[in-house]
Amino acid sequence: MDPGTILGFSTGYLTALVGIFLLYLPYLVLLVTLLIAAGILQLLLLPFAILIRKLRRTKPRPIPDNSWILNPTNSQPPERILLPGRTAPQ
Repeated sequence: MDPGTILGFSTGYLTALVGIFLLYLPYLVLLVTLLIAAGILQLLLLPFAILIRKLRRTKPRPIPDNSWILNPTNSQPPERILLPGRTAPQ
């Protein structure tokens, strides 16, 4: 191979590389623009997110009173179900 052929192939490869880059350049610009817009939107919404977190933390949560489960109001012993022909123990 002579140097002209090598130079021609190299120029062709570089031209193809630049062409593909220019072909996808609008999509790259769109991607970067969307990423920047998303970052700006997050920065604008950050104060509202902090406010919502503070409001949720300061709200006292009621402690459920489960004492009725352990101490029923009618503290009578349950009636025993007896089989026929048996009497209750004394």
